[in-house]
Amino acid sequence: VAIPKGANSCGGPLGSTTDEPSVEPLLGSHFLGGDLQGSDELSSAWGFDMTRSLLSHDVPDIDAYCSTGVSPGHEEGSSRSSIRLDYHGKHDLDLLWEIHGPTNSPPIVVLGGISAGRHLQPTAANPSPGWWADVVKAGGALDPSTHRLIGVEFLGGTQCPFPTPGPITTKDQARVLAEVLDALGIQHVSLVGASYGGMVALAFAELFPERARELILFCAAHRTHPMATAWRSLQRSLVRFAEEVGHSNRGLALARGLAMTTYRSPEEFENRFDTNPTYFNQEKAACFEVEGYLEARGRAFSRCFDTDGFLRLSESIDLHCSNPSAIKTPSTLVSFDTDALVPPWLVEDLASQLPSSSEHIRITSIYGHDAFLKESRQVSDVIRLALNSPKEVLQ
Repeated sequence: VAIPKGANSCGGPLGSTTDEPSVEPLLGSHFLGGDLQGSDELSSAWGFDMTRSLLSHDVPDIDAYCSTGVSPGHEEGSSRSSIRLDYHGKHDLDLLWEIHGPTNSPPIVVLGGISAGRHLQPTAANPSPGWWADVVKAGGALDPSTHRLIGVEFLGGTQCPFPTPGPITTKDQARVLAEVLDALGIQHVSLVGASYGGMVALAFAELFPERARELILFCAAHRTHPMATAWRSLQRSLVRFAEEVGHSNRGLALARGLAMTTYRSPEEFENRFDTNPTYFNQEKAACFEVEGYLEARGRAFSRCFDTDGFLRLSESIDLHCSNPSAIKTPSTLVSFDTDALVPPWLVEDLASQLPSSSEHIRITSIYGHDAFLKESRQVSDVIRLALNSPKEVLQ
């Protein structure tokens, strides 16, 4: 049974609690009400404890990069494959992955933003949280006891560098993923992708339609928005300029701070940060709470990412272009109303062009593009619903 475009397959609230809003049809899509998940404690570089709000809650994937290890109960591997890339011809590449879950369980590839690596779940040797810790966990929407979860390192990133100058595309990443699956002996997969990972999932479904069973995508579309490209181009210019003057880490930190203002929404910043300075006198510049937040996020990023990896993957986002008419895979597309990088209308544009059965769900959130990290309950409900819905793949 196919899920028709714009059909409401939910039959009611996505959540199990009585205060969860119902799903209502809206312009051929869905609108899901989201609630505020409790404000984070603000801290800054000027005397506040920043551990909870700045490190644990906001971008768990960054800190995951700072630990490595292998433990029982999961498989972490690498292989060397020869892959033809869009701008580089054929290259021998070292590919990295991580798997959790029984070998006889349904395989699901889980892909995140450019700072999300292959690490999905804490292990004995690597207890750091995975980049999507509230979703990938025992009893979670992506439960390693009932699914075989596969994380792959993005080519060109800090953990999987590519030595030759030039662009890396989302289709290159899709080819990397296909080689990893070949090495693991896996032919067909479902793909759950968020942000850049959603773009890679679309590219995979376009290039390997026979291998993609279904797509569940958050904050991703078939192309980028020109304003989002403008913001990212400024970030890349900052990094290049800082590198030229010998301050690479500072450039990365500033670029990440600027990026955080595009990941979140004005509504969240208004609710979260005091406009009064935390420090001020006539001899020094005023310091504001929001500055401490951006500084902390930037420094955390610069400790665990390098300039080449950032420049390559940031550019790769803006080079992304998928042909919706070539994607035959049943798709669940999720957008957030305050996402300035991938606005809901752009996701709706993708949904309207997909020839396969598709569903576009809109979620209200104050967290902007980062809502896929922050709105764990709503995100988990959508994933569970999509994985349990019957699908029909176009031939």
